[in-house]
Amino acid sequence: MTPAGIGLDRSISLAAQRLGIEDPIVIAQELLDVDVDGLDQWFSEAARIAVRLFQGADRLAEVDPLLAAGWSNPAPRLAVTDQRDAATASRQVVGVQVDAADQTGSVLRQTRTLVDGELIDAQAALIGAGWPPGQDLFSWAVDSGRLEPIVTIVTGLTGRLTELRIRNERSLADLAMALRADPRDRVEALAVGGAAALGSAATGAMGVGPAGPRPPGAASAGSASAGSGHLNGVDQTNLDRLAIDLQSTDLATQLMARGVQAALHKAAASGDVAQLLVYESATSASQGRAAIGIGEISAADNIAVLAPGIGNAPVTMADGIVTAVALRDAAHQRSPGDKTTVVAWYGYDMPLGVINGIPENPISTIESLTSVFDDAKAQEGGQRLATDLEQFRQWAPDTARFIAAGFSMGSTTVSAAAARGAKLDDLILMASPGASDLVETVADYPVVPGEHVFVTSFDEDPITLSVSDVTATVLGNLIRPLPSLPDFSPLGPDPAGNDFGGQLVDVLSSGPDVSVDLGVGPFGSLADAMTNELLDLQGNHQESNYYSGQSLDATAAVVTGQYADIPIKPGR
Repeated sequence: MTPAGIGLDRSISLAAQRLGIEDPIVIAQELLDVDVDGLDQWFSEAARIAVRLFQGADRLAEVDPLLAAGWSNPAPRLAVTDQRDAATASRQVVGVQVDAADQTGSVLRQTRTLVDGELIDAQAALIGAGWPPGQDLFSWAVDSGRLEPIVTIVTGLTGRLTELRIRNERSLADLAMALRADPRDRVEALAVGGAAALGSAATGAMGVGPAGPRPPGAASAGSASAGSGHLNGVDQTNLDRLAIDLQSTDLATQLMARGVQAALHKAAASGDVAQLLVYESATSASQGRAAIGIGEISAADNIAVLAPGIGNAPVTMADGIVTAVALRDAAHQRSPGDKTTVVAWYGYDMPLGVINGIPENPISTIESLTSVFDDAKAQEGGQRLATDLEQFRQWAPDTARFIAAGFSMGSTTVSAAAARGAKLDDLILMASPGASDLVETVADYPVVPGEHVFVTSFDEDPITLSVSDVTATVLGNLIRPLPSLPDFSPLGPDPAGNDFGGQLVDVLSSGPDVSVDLGVGPFGSLADAMTNELLDLQGNHQESNYYSGQSLDATAAVVTGQYADIPIKPGR
């Protein structure tokens, strides 16, 4: 990309991020960075080797009759004949490799040209839609009522560049097939970005340089191991549905599919298998459902299923992959010998999750807002999670441990799943506003014992306090003495409470400790209290806060079953 296009590139990238889809500029740069020149150099060398093998085989063929005439013992002649046949076979193998390299080089060069053309066309389309270059593209589109055409242009660009990437990957896969050191070897996947590995693999196959690295078994998103049986078919079926939705004319359906596609790419980039375990299309009335597993679930020792809080949806699922990867890495660091799979589960309509690109109307917005104040959505999600967990168990080894972890209202959801009999070894409730109305104590979980219910709840996090506690904090500075307020817990009991019976994890928040003293006007104390509550909410009630520092380490200890390493303190 040229310097003149930097402003355009940045605008498109930011718009893609706001829409929750894969950044087309990143895809474009990836395609433009492929080392075609390195492949051409190898092609030239391989072509010369093919000629030498051909000449060597011919010379050996000329020696054969001379040996037959001069030696009564056939052994020397047979040895030379074997060498001639080997040289001829090698020449045929190298010939196939040279042809494949030539074809792949042509595809990669053509892709570069097409990428440049796509970027130029996208810029023209955006300007034609009225966008004034230099302004934030997404904000301009919203303010001017031009969101739909801008979404179409940006998602279309991502889609076409993704098709070019798939085309490159297929061509590289054909080359990988030809470059096998032994033509009988099975071929794994070859990532489009692996130009350097491609050159090493090529020279290794030729015998003129070090052997290339063994390709990873999970280079492409959604791949599954050969031994995963029925799961392999489910994964492919879900990917086929995703591919159809990427071409949908329904904006909600297509945006959800783009979000899941971006999440799959991010999961695959983590260096592990990425499997699309659940996929149901979004509509204008539903966010859709998706679950992505990071790590081969059919070979896992530990399987952690993560449920996010309000404001999330499959269209923004890539954010959840960051959390899943962090927990996967922490679990591996704690127990390198275990295989831990982490599933980002976006399996129900989460309140306030209909934003970020999914079309909404005022009625749906009001309904979504009011659903925050009861656990109806969480109970619905809990039932769906219990069903999905049962399916996951069918794909996993019999000895695999299952852990469900939920953040904020996600904790209410996983608690509801456990209350409905989900077969779990451990339950983790993080930043919980309540354990759902389905339970009063851990004794109400039919499968999970109380000593395996772990609660992480920062005292600085106002969401983990009951409504009466929050109200008392805000109003206590204005009204003294404050009348006692009835306990109001629309999302169920506080799992951090002593009466609940769970294991309260003793860890500190990594969030900032910020407070203000406004002292303005007759209601300065009330303003201070409200402002500080908001600061605590912003600084401490964040998924990234609970999945970092001491809290992340304790969560990884639960996931790997290292219970002695989990610090516990008395309940509230």
